[in-house]
This record gives sequence, C-alpha cells and structure tokens, in this order.
Amino acid sequence: SAIGGGRGSIVTAVIGAVAGGLLGSAAESGLTKTQGVEITVREDDGSTRAYVQQVEPNQVFRTGERVRIMTVDGTSRVTQ
Repeated sequence: SAIGGGRGSIVTAVIGAVAGGLLGSAAESGLTKTQGVEITVREDDGSTRAYVQQVEPNQVFRTGERVRIMTVDGTSRVTQ
C-alpha cells in the first residue's frame, strides 16, 4: 500500500514476547523504561526483517498473519 509508506508482509515469528526494550529519551534520573516486543517479519519480496517496538496492550500478532509495515519519518512499526 502506498498510504503512509505501508507495505504488506507476513509475520513469521514473534520473538521475545516482552523484550523489556528501552524506549524514550534520557531523563534527569535515567532512562524511561517501556515494555517492548521484537517482531520478525517475512516481507512480500522474501526478505526477513526484525522490528522492535513498544507493546500495544490489545495488539496480538500470530505466526502467518498478514501485517502492514508503516514508516513515518524513518521510523517503522508493524500494524494489523
């Protein structure tokens, strides 16, 4: 899809259900910690990529499910 720079892909595996990634910028007392997840995706062209993003509470990805990769200002997210 050309909307928002998205492209269709298939989730091949969800790795690290909660990776405990660090997202955000440095604060006075240290870093802001946010729960993260790493999602491995097989693109339509056959290539495989991993995306790390903040956990969305009601978003569950399943192996084999088609997803969209949305890219805005150089930052990509996996969406349903």
